[in-house]
Amino acid sequence: MNAILGGKSIVRLVLAWTLVAMVPICQAQTTSLDKHARKIHKYLTRYSTGTLVNVELRDGSELTGALDTLAPASFTITDSDNNARETQLYSDVTKVSKGKEYIGEGSGRSHHFQHPWRAAFVGVFAAGAAATAYEVR
Repeated sequence: MNAILGGKSIVRLVLAWTLVAMVPICQAQTTSLDKHARKIHKYLTRYSTGTLVNVELRDGSELTGALDTLAPASFTITDSDNNARETQLYSDVTKVSKGKEYIGEGSGRSHHFQHPWRAAFVGVFAAGAAATAYEVR
């Protein structure tokens, strides 16, 4: 056994080349995750504590809540639905976007927002109708 592993045997050379060839493959996978995590961390540092954010996770689920604390590898968010604090890893996040006003499930722009010009238009129309009715009499 000593003769096989001693000196410059073929087994020793094959083992060394295998280890050398595997190191870049392992590093490539970890650096891409680290790069993505750094990108998510950098994006979240733009926002102050309490900012409403939408977070999409790798498992397909979504979180909407207020941003709490940022750590080097994770962040904490307070869920808008149940007010529970959840800690998520940056590497588990696929997409982050700044949230808009959140009232609850099914809340959208058309459900709770009326454009101010709409009220002005209705008022002008009503005033015109009243003036026309007064003149016709």
